[in-house]
Amino acid sequence: MSLPSSLPTSPPPSLPTADAVRRAISTLKAQTKALEGLLKVVSPPAPEGLAKGLAALEKAGEVDVGAIRAGIGAWVTEEKASRRERLSGALRTACEAESVELLVLSKDPLELRLPPLSARIDIEANKAEILFSQQVLETSTADGPAILAARRRALQTLDGDPWDSAAFHGLLHKAWMRAAPTGGWAELIDVLPEVVFLRQPKAFRLDPDPKRFVPYSRARFAYDLWRLRRDRALTRDGWRLSIAPATGSSTKDKKLVYWLEDDRGQGQYHLTLRFVREEPHGPV
Repeated sequence: MSLPSSLPTSPPPSLPTADAVRRAISTLKAQTKALEGLLKVVSPPAPEGLAKGLAALEKAGEVDVGAIRAGIGAWVTEEKASRRERLSGALRTACEAESVELLVLSKDPLELRLPPLSARIDIEANKAEILFSQQVLETSTADGPAILAARRRALQTLDGDPWDSAAFHGLLHKAWMRAAPTGGWAELIDVLPEVVFLRQPKAFRLDPDPKRFVPYSRARFAYDLWRLRRDRALTRDGWRLSIAPATGSSTKDKKLVYWLEDDRGQGQYHLTLRFVREEPHGPV
C-alpha cells in the first residue's frame, strides 16, 4: 500500500504581512495612550481634557483587528486541512531523491515504512518518530526532508561499527553459551547483557569505568539480528541460530520480548534463542 498521489490544492489564504501587524501594534499603542489620558478626565468630566483626549484618539487612527484575526484564522484552518496532502508530496519527493522506498503501514494513525525503518507521524502535533523494532530512535517535525534526515541519523546509530555477520554470529554464540550453560533456550533479555559485555573493549574489562563503556541498545541488538537474517547468515561453523516467537501470556510484558521484523515492517514478538549443532551432510 503506497501513499496516494497529492491532490492539487487551492492557494492558501494570504496572511497579514509583518508590516501590517507592526502598523496595527503602533496604532493600538497610540489608542491605548489616548484612552489612558481620557480616563483621567472623564470623571469628573474636564471639557478641555476630554477635547484633547478625543483629538489624540482620532489622531491614533483605526485598526481592524477583526480582519487580522480572520486572515490568520483562515490561514491556520487551510494549513491544517492541507497538511496531510502537502506531507505526502514532500515525502514522495524526498524519498525519490534519496532512492528510499515508501510504503504506508497504516493511515490512522499514519505509520510509514522507509526500509528498514518505520516512521510514525502525528500530523496534528507536527511530529514524526523514527522506529526500529518498535523502539523510537529519532524524532523530527512532520516534514518530508526532516523525516528523511531523522532516518539517516537513526541508520548511522544502528549501523555503528563496520558490519561483519560472521563476527556477530560468533559473538552471539558466545553470549548464548554464557546465558544458557546447559545449551538450552535462553531468553533474549538474558542474552543481550552478555552481548553487551562481550562487545566491551579490553580497557573497560581492565577498569570498568563508565567513561570506557561502549553502549549497545535493545534496538541495536534487534537490528543486528535482522542483519543476520538479511545476510542469510544464521548458520556458521556448524551452528545454526534459532529464534523462537513469544506465545500466549509471554507477550503481555513488552519489555521481556523483542519485536523482530522484516523489510516491510511485518513481524512478531520473540522470546528466546538457541544454537543448534548441525551435522555435516555427505557420504558416511
